[in-house]
Amino acid sequence: MAKKRADGRYQVSKTINGKRKFFYGTTRKAAIEAMEKYINTNQSCANFDDTISLNTWVNIWLQLKEKTITPATYQSYTGIINRYIRDKIGGVKLAEIKPNTLRYVFESMDGLSSRTISYTMTILGSILEQAVKDDIIPKNYMKNIDRPKQVKVRHMVTLSADEVKDFLSNISNTEHHALFKLAFATGMRRSELLGLRWSDIDFKKSTISISQTALKIGSTAVISNTTKTTSSKRIIAIDTETLQELMKHKIVIDKRRIKTMNWINNNLVFPGIKGGPRCPDEVSKICKKYASLIGKPSFTMHGTRHTHATLLIENGANMKAIQERLGHASFQETMDTYSHVTPKMKDDIVERISKIF
Repeated sequence: MAKKRADGRYQVSKTINGKRKFFYGTTRKAAIEAMEKYINTNQSCANFDDTISLNTWVNIWLQLKEKTITPATYQSYTGIINRYIRDKIGGVKLAEIKPNTLRYVFESMDGLSSRTISYTMTILGSILEQAVKDDIIPKNYMKNIDRPKQVKVRHMVTLSADEVKDFLSNISNTEHHALFKLAFATGMRRSELLGLRWSDIDFKKSTISISQTALKIGSTAVISNTTKTTSSKRIIAIDTETLQELMKHKIVIDKRRIKTMNWINNNLVFPGIKGGPRCPDEVSKICKKYASLIGKPSFTMHGTRHTHATLLIENGANMKAIQERLGHASFQETMDTYSHVTPKMKDDIVERISKIF
């Protein structure tokens, strides 16, 4: 029965999940309607529990996700969740999360890149959507939140063919020459290069099979028997010169293996000091060091992949073939990434026009 309060409002109450919940209205009818609306809305969720916190649900969600994603993606998710979600609204009850609750999270991220904010929104949206699918809550309010405007990211720094030659020439007598030669020649990802085994290279057919990666989990480098995506598992052809460089590199690694005590025989092409997987960050630092020698201090390890693709495009390679070589999930991804026009391509266009007219 509705009870009138000192402030003039009417109040009704009901025990839900062992806890007394109160509802208010300016009239008896309004208070009762507020209670009925709440009950009808939430009882549509068979497993509705208004006591479960977001933190508790996040733990359940992560357990579900861990079975379907790579260790690197899992680490990325937990990093975002711990940094931007748990501390802000982790203690809030799942049933009490509303658009304003979510906006508070993203307002607190002011100053961060639109990409980081958008990624956090995607993760939080997935967390809440799973709760809806499991009949824990009736609605995913992330759908009410506007995405930040995407800031145009500058193009990745790439090297010209001559700059690639200079880069490799400067390190021709170092242990890293084969690694960067293969990176520029194939466009393989950093994780794919460091996860490559000798058994993945077919020296007779001049091909490389990509099926595992090396990742950094915490502060440790580990081997994962998965790739970034299903399409990342692929076989790519390599040129004779690069193949010969790998043969010479194998002799060096074999000698090191024999001399090193307690060698961890992972059969890796580019192993760490003791034979185990090499830390990806270490290779990135080495790349920047060598790039600085040719006046390109902002060039990154991922830039070797973009350089490979860009040089192929400049030389008229088929975009579909490039997609398969890079292991992109879709043709559109390749087009979106490499739709820019390089100075060399602009010069080629001018030259073709001059021949026409």
